[in-house]
Amino acid sequence: MSTHQSFLKGDALSLLQDLKEDAVAKFGILTPQHMVEHLIWVTKTTIGRKGEPEGAPTKSHLYFQKFINDGAIFQYRPKEGASSADLKPLKYGSLQEAIAQVAPAIDRLYQYYEENPGAMAYNPIMGELTQAQLELFHAQHYRWHLYQFGLIEVFA
Repeated sequence: MSTHQSFLKGDALSLLQDLKEDAVAKFGILTPQHMVEHLIWVTKTTIGRKGEPEGAPTKSHLYFQKFINDGAIFQYRPKEGASSADLKPLKYGSLQEAIAQVAPAIDRLYQYYEENPGAMAYNPIMGELTQAQLELFHAQHYRWHLYQFGLIEVFA
């Protein structure tokens, strides 16, 4: 099991169990449940291929490759004018119901790679990513949001 897989299936899931409905984010507009649902959505949407490259990598693809190659270090960059009115409607009935869906999303990611060794993920924003690149992205993405809600002290 890779270090990232161990983190995602172990520490991340465990720490999410400590998330409270009334937790206040250090930054951003997400509520605890919106954050968890965001993690589920991003995990699921990066599995497999969502289209195919139509030529040379785009500016977005090149930016994302550099971001991954630099360690996927997230930074808070607020969107001017963003407010809670911009949040998507919640999909699950409660925070605990949403948290219960994180493990299946992570399991689905790893099942995809077990069934498709060497597969390259693709989506129009990120471009093509190897399993290792996608694991790094997800581990850092989860760490970032755990940090956002004070579930870990330092983001690195």
